[in-house]
Amino acid sequence: MQMPIQRWLQEGNYFKILAGVATLVVVYLSLKPPGPDEQPWNLFFIRGDLILHFTCYFGLSILYVFAFFKHRATYKKALISSVLVGTLLELLQLIPSFQRYFDYQDLIANFLGAAIGIFSFWFLFRYSTEE
Repeated sequence: MQMPIQRWLQEGNYFKILAGVATLVVVYLSLKPPGPDEQPWNLFFIRGDLILHFTCYFGLSILYVFAFFKHRATYKKALISSVLVGTLLELLQLIPSFQRYFDYQDLIANFLGAAIGIFSFWFLFRYSTEE
């Protein structure tokens, strides 16, 4: 079971392209100015934008794991890449022309999403490939 899964992940550049496109989507959504009718929302007691940050970086980190699968230290590279993208985008929001604002809670949500995404993938993949 392990060999077909690994072979499938190592073939082609599909996941690298998909990870690149997903990164561009996250960059766009993070830096686009808010619309005039955008209202803050909450899910229970959690700010909605934090849920979106967590979800985006959860998915992005898993795509990075697939994209880096051929390389050594796959999980480490995926985590560093996800956190680096999130941190750079948050720092870019300090530039007034983006009409966005820096929020340390967004950084925490980005990190948690990336870390939990990679841990979840590691946990599920580890047990799905045991013989």
